[in-house]
Amino acid sequence: MSAIPANLARVPNLLVSNAALSTMTRTGLDLLKLSEQIATGSSLLRISDDAVRASVALVLDERLENAGQRFRNLDHAQALLDTADQALLDARDLAVEAQSIASSQIGVGSDSTTRRNQALVINSILQEMMSVANRSFADVHVFAGATVPTTPFQAFLGGVRYAGAGEGLRTDLGAGLDFPVTVSGEAAFGALSARLKGDVDLNPMLTRSTRIADLGGARQLGVSLGQIEVTIDNGTPVTVAVDLAGAESVGDALDRIEAAIRAADPAALDGAFPSATVAGEQFSFDVAAGYTVTFQDVGAGTTAQDLGIADFGYADGAPVKTAGLMNLDPRLTDLTLLSDLDPASAMTFGDIRFRNGALTGVVTTTPTMTIGQLRAQINALGLGVRAEISPDGASLDVVNEVSGLYLSVEEVGGGTAATSLGIRSMTGSTLISDFNFGRGVEIAHGAVDPITGLPDADRNVDFRVTTRSGATFTVDLEPGHMGTVSDVIARINAEAAGQGLAVPADFEAALASDGNGIVLLDNTGPVTGQTSVARLNGYAAEDLGLLNGSFTAGATAVFAAADRAKVRVDSVFTTLMEMRTALETNNERGITLAGEFLAPDVDRLHQARALVGARAARIEAGRAREQDVQLLNEKLRSQMKDLDYTTASTRYALLQLAQQAGLTTTAQSFSRSLLDFLG
Repeated sequence: MSAIPANLARVPNLLVSNAALSTMTRTGLDLLKLSEQIATGSSLLRISDDAVRASVALVLDERLENAGQRFRNLDHAQALLDTADQALLDARDLAVEAQSIASSQIGVGSDSTTRRNQALVINSILQEMMSVANRSFADVHVFAGATVPTTPFQAFLGGVRYAGAGEGLRTDLGAGLDFPVTVSGEAAFGALSARLKGDVDLNPMLTRSTRIADLGGARQLGVSLGQIEVTIDNGTPVTVAVDLAGAESVGDALDRIEAAIRAADPAALDGAFPSATVAGEQFSFDVAAGYTVTFQDVGAGTTAQDLGIADFGYADGAPVKTAGLMNLDPRLTDLTLLSDLDPASAMTFGDIRFRNGALTGVVTTTPTMTIGQLRAQINALGLGVRAEISPDGASLDVVNEVSGLYLSVEEVGGGTAATSLGIRSMTGSTLISDFNFGRGVEIAHGAVDPITGLPDADRNVDFRVTTRSGATFTVDLEPGHMGTVSDVIARINAEAAGQGLAVPADFEAALASDGNGIVLLDNTGPVTGQTSVARLNGYAAEDLGLLNGSFTAGATAVFAAADRAKVRVDSVFTTLMEMRTALETNNERGITLAGEFLAPDVDRLHQARALVGARAARIEAGRAREQDVQLLNEKLRSQMKDLDYTTASTRYALLQLAQQAGLTTTAQSFSRSLLDFLG
């Protein structure tokens, strides 16, 4: 209500009017504000109502909004994982069905006709397996890895090519749920080959243009750039600081160091700029006679150690460090020139043939080509083959992306370009255990006479070689000869020499100089026939590719074995295609091997399904945690924002009463006249 202060005995009507109006206005505003609060159910309509509560409420609003999006993400992730789980179950069932077909077609109960019929069944399983592998939810392919819009498995050159990439698609699922919600096709179906790993450390040379980021560092921990101290001593030591932070290349770092040395003592370095260079994999400093230059780290820094220049006195006659951590170990990058590679064997350049299935492509290497250009040319061949830099940055790897096609990397015309890069798929050092897609070579060994039970040497002879002159010799391979390709070649030559042939004048086994495989070089005469190989015991002749080799006549006749060291994509698609071919050709051994290959394919599907199930369980647990957090945040937000209707209603009634009293008092004050004060 309006009131006139007691110390004012007499006041003008204007003051009374203003006081009454002010009081009624405040009460009216309070009523209006409370009406808005009651209408909206919120006690916070503006930040100015309560800045502290408003700031807390805004934070809680943001948390709840993010939680809402995470719930939607969790729902989507759960749907994707459910789709993947069902697809993996379907794929497993298809693979198990193919296993049962393989088992049923081995032995006397099957003939060529039934096997051809079963080949049609396997073909339908293959098509259905592709459909399962391309399954999607809401246009997201669950087996495409991170490239979810792409159809992951595509028909390509008679095989199945994997077009996906990455481990999987990630999204915000909340704390502790940082994992992909899709699955890599490689993890589920084995979509890529085991890489043809480079067997040569290409050892890139250190140059001034080498990026600091591409250095392994003297401590093999990379290079952490910062300040170093340089001490220049010609009897009176002078120490200067050099800041190498931000240096992009080796040349940048060397130039900064040299500039600091020359600024401190122009005579400390011999010759014109630059006197700070590289030598091998180290920094080199051309220090003037009578001077010693040393480098130290500043505080806890490690720059000098990482650059391999700490703890050594550079002087005239000692331009490079000779002990301790010093080599910078540059990594292979797309910018590395082939001419800057320094492997143990000298680099050579020329043609490299890539063969995938029935298609081939040739890439020509040159000294001016970079690793990136070489990789681009390989990828551009269109064979489903790509080259990658190994994780340790030391070599090149080659990957076959096409299931059902077998990859080989070969020399052309006697060149050694592929060998020097370490990517030839069959060399003298290739393990025999890697032949035939990891099955190795099955030799006849330890056989005994079934009647006497005694060792029978004749039953352990693997194959017979017949030269074009008609001369023959047999080859008995033992486990000690089965280490590498070179070991097998040496054994064949030893058997030939031990049975009357002059090696290499008349006959020689060698590694093919064009293509891959073992070749038999036949110089015997007179020329009356063809060089040939016949199986005696075991499967060595077949597994070495000698049974289906090709003969080329000439002054030196060449019998070239098939390449048995090709790179296979270990996938369920490859296995199904191999089984289909074996059934169509009535190849019982091929059916058996395909059935054996299906076992790891089924295991892979089981493992992928277990992984999907574990992720789905974590999502369920994460959803429960998220609901608990959301409930707590909503409770806190309610305490900050929501209106207490009981309190608000009581206060609203009091304000109405106060407003009514104010209006009544004001009306009475303005209705008085002189007559009201006459007695």
